[in-house]
Amino acid sequence: MKLRFKYRVYPTPGQKYRLAKLFGCVRVVWNDGLACCQKKYKSGEKKPVNSQLQKQFIT
Repeated sequence: MKLRFKYRVYPTPGQKYRLAKLFGCVRVVWNDGLACCQKKYKSGEKKPVNSQLQKQFIT
């Protein structure tokens, strides 16, 4: 059985700023990893494994 909870968060203005900054960084890393995988797919290479992507894009 799976349980799920729903929460509503009311961040302060400072927290909103930091969350927006965090999600912006996450989006950049995601897009870079996606572009790498698409480039390798188009060139006929094998998709890199998760650990290789993490080493390459997560600092």
